[in-house]
Amino acid sequence: MLRKFRSWFDRGGEDDLLFEPQVVTIKARVYHLRKMSTDDIDAALDLERRIYAETPWDRVAFISELRKTAHSLYVVAETEDGQLAAYVGCWFSKDEAHITNIAVSPVFQHQGLGRFLMQEMIDRAIASGAAKMTLEVRTDNVVAQALYHALGFKDGKIKKGYYVAHHEDAMDMWLPLN
Repeated sequence: MLRKFRSWFDRGGEDDLLFEPQVVTIKARVYHLRKMSTDDIDAALDLERRIYAETPWDRVAFISELRKTAHSLYVVAETEDGQLAAYVGCWFSKDEAHITNIAVSPVFQHQGLGRFLMQEMIDRAIASGAAKMTLEVRTDNVVAQALYHALGFKDGKIKKGYYVAHHEDAMDMWLPLN
């Protein structure tokens, strides 16, 4: 376990993970994608509370993740008027990528934005040479599981009581990339 943990932080001395801002159109909606910054935390916290009411991340979690610039990447999708529509975060190690968080505002769900962001991270993981991508999802979140299955993710083991607030279970999911 310690060896795996160390691998997340040993990327061979690489600099920050880069992400060039881009404008994309998904189902006739225009989104501006860019790397998340600390200026986005308040909007991300608001989104977290709306969709993960029982177990939202807190400010400290976001700050901690945004400081791990050598191995983590967080990308936000904003509307043309600057509204946070979604974000995704991923850790990259030498042989694995792990989705840490993804959130899509209810107004923008079921419109392809979550799929697009997931595919963006999958493509980056493949480009980095990762052999697999992993994530955890609530066992009762069948909508998210359907998206992950459509992207090729496989079911893994159940983690009992993973979400501590209400002792909810999570399922590990993994995607072979090679």
